[in-house]
Amino acid sequence: MSLSLDPDHNASKKDILMLQEVILQVQLTTESQYHELKHEISDVRSDLHKEIAGVRTEMANLSRQFRITFGGLITTIMSVFFVNWYFHQ
Repeated sequence: MSLSLDPDHNASKKDILMLQEVILQVQLTTESQYHELKHEISDVRSDLHKEIAGVRTEMANLSRQFRITFGGLITTIMSVFFVNWYFHQ
């Protein structure tokens, strides 16, 4: 580094090769970090899809329970009204 700050220093082939080696090492570490991050993101996505599927299943169960309960309530109300109407005629 100190040589690169010296205005009288001319870069040699060795300096250029060292610079290329450093650049390749940086690229390699960057690519490996990118692939690790990409793998982690895909893991998070698959976990998220599993959680969403679980929530959808729970919502479907709640919806079915609501329909059954509401249908039973309506049936009870209608039977009470019909029995009341039948005996008050």
